[in-house]
Amino acid sequence: MGFFSSSTTTTRHHRRSIFHRADKDRVAGGYKAALANPNTTHRGRKHAKAELHSMGRSSHVPFMTRVRRTLGIRSSPRRTTRRAAY
Repeated sequence: MGFFSSSTTTTRHHRRSIFHRADKDRVAGGYKAALANPNTTHRGRKHAKAELHSMGRSSHVPFMTRVRRTLGIRSSPRRTTRRAAY
């Protein structure tokens, strides 16, 4: 092994231009969706709540929203595509 053979890892920071910034409303919406999602872990919910509070936003999810998401009830029906009969 040579003098310069030590392994190091580097992380790259991606620069974001003015046009490629994360939209804060969409980020907050993602955290709100994580709170309403029944498949989100306890740790994920805790993280989402903390992030929303740090953004100064509410982390309240209505009870009926939780019930609908748990039961898989959609707010609007799915579109069904018609298949052409051959």
